[in-house]
Amino acid sequence: MSEDAEGLSRQVRTWYGLPGEIVIEGDYWHLVRVGSFPLPHPPLVNLFIRRGLPQEERYRLSYWHELGHLQTLPLAVAHVLWLWRHGPASRPRPLGKRLVRLAAALLVHQAAWELAAESYVAGRAGRTYRRLYRRHPNPFLLLFWAGMAGITLLGTLLLGRRRTPL
Repeated sequence: MSEDAEGLSRQVRTWYGLPGEIVIEGDYWHLVRVGSFPLPHPPLVNLFIRRGLPQEERYRLSYWHELGHLQTLPLAVAHVLWLWRHGPASRPRPLGKRLVRLAAALLVHQAAWELAAESYVAGRAGRTYRRLYRRHPNPFLLLFWAGMAGITLLGTLLLGRRRTPL
């Protein structure tokens, strides 16, 4: 592990054996590497819901969030396959409707995976998670949990219905 004012870097192995690396570089950029395949991305969820936390805690929870994405990858794959089977590819539609359903499915899938990753963080941190946010209140945290849960549940249900407006 390497940790300093610039960030944090760790080699990881998931519970199902996937090797990876997680690099938290300040508040504005993260890198997740699976094997040699890099997945750099801006940490949008971490940027908002870690606001106001001490730097060490921000980095630690952000690291766990990124690790949570890797740890919940099998769940995310199952969810995206279910959405694909019941969503955009479920039956012939005009191209416009298929594209709208595809966009909706991607949004729902991303919300589900973000929710899974943050659930991993909350589970890993335990009571410390609640204590940190009580000590450093953040209005984005409640919006995150309610919004991601709502998008995930409603979107998954709507996309899975036989007759849907999309």
